[in-house]
Amino acid sequence: RLNKKLTAQIGLILVAIIWGVTFILVKQALNDCPPFFFATLRFGLATMLTIALINRKLFQLTHNEITGGLVCGFFLFLGYGFQSFGLIHTTASKSAFITSVSVLLVPIFLVTCNLQKVKWRIWIAVLLATMGLYLLILPSGGGLNLGDILTSGCALGFALHIIAQDIYIKKEIRLLPFFCVQSGFVTLFSFINAQIFESSAIIWSDRLFSAIIITGVLATFVAFLVMIWAQKILNPSETAIIFSGEPVAAALFATTFGGEILGLWGWIGGGLVCLAVMYGESG
Repeated sequence: RLNKKLTAQIGLILVAIIWGVTFILVKQALNDCPPFFFATLRFGLATMLTIALINRKLFQLTHNEITGGLVCGFFLFLGYGFQSFGLIHTTASKSAFITSVSVLLVPIFLVTCNLQKVKWRIWIAVLLATMGLYLLILPSGGGLNLGDILTSGCALGFALHIIAQDIYIKKEIRLLPFFCVQSGFVTLFSFINAQIFESSAIIWSDRLFSAIIITGVLATFVAFLVMIWAQKILNPSETAIIFSGEPVAAALFATTFGGEILGLWGWIGGGLVCLAVMYGESG
């Protein structure tokens, strides 16, 4: 039991790092491709990989796999939609930190909706993570901009996704078909929205291709399968707290390779977030 829990935690930490690293990739790719179309390509690739793996099982979907996949897919679509549009107007590190506000929203939703009792340790970890996030967002200056506001919509989408996914995972679903419905929904919805709202031309650059392959394979296909598997073992609050490590990875990567600057307070905030993750997960 303990080993399984530890494996799930390590798996999610790796997912958080992969997601953190891809923020700057996506931000740069959005210069060449509008947001909805980028999501179509990214999730389309992940969906095709999943279909290749599950093959015939796709025709034996259960009711829970279909409804759960559609509900979770909808929240995922909202999350990525808001995040991509936000990234056009704000920095990769700020976007990542605002996204991780979903850490705070998950336990609040769980308690408000009477879905689960949340331990004191988790609340203290959430408080530490909030202080860290505040320090991180504040010193990067400029106050709130349009990108930050759009990105807060993405935090809401991802928090609801973690909770909805937890509910359906408890109802005995199979990993691949469940993810396939989610990913297929995001692909289709993104494609429809791209046709309605996006008219700008796509520049098929090398950075766009590498961003699609890295986000499609690693940050979507691999990351979500690990996440769904880990959520069978961990509760939603634990999952959310591990994901608060994601912006720390994003900030490290964006400052190292993307030329973004994070001041002293920013690094102190990042340290607090890491501390919150370790504390919240040690219980």
